[in-house]
Amino acid sequence: MSRYTGFTRVAASFDTMEIRMAVAALEGADFTVIAPGMQMTDTLPMNALAFGPMEIYVIDPEADEAAALLQAIASGTVIPHDQRDLVEDADDNRKARRKSWISNLFGFLLAGVSAPLKGLSVDRKRRD
Repeated sequence: MSRYTGFTRVAASFDTMEIRMAVAALEGADFTVIAPGMQMTDTLPMNALAFGPMEIYVIDPEADEAAALLQAIASGTVIPHDQRDLVEDADDNRKARRKSWISNLFGFLLAGVSAPLKGLSVDRKRRD
């Protein structure tokens, strides 16, 4: 159940730029998109973590297709890339994420605080 009648959440992120890029991609593909909370985070960036992740909503009938588009963008399958560069970049990103995740966990256990996860979190297809 969504907080907004007629809309379904398809993605979330703490990073304003990730949200802006995803909204631009969805709007460019002619989806009806809302991203509540984005302006609040722009106005009060020091409180961004307290507000929680910014979310992207699309109208209900378009939710599965919008999530599939965002997932395809995240996996790099929308625009063909040189496969060699794609594999090398994926390996580097995987190592960086693992290191970031471990240091984030260590910081949480030691000090009780952690940094938000990077990147866009695309919701899975909804099951009615």
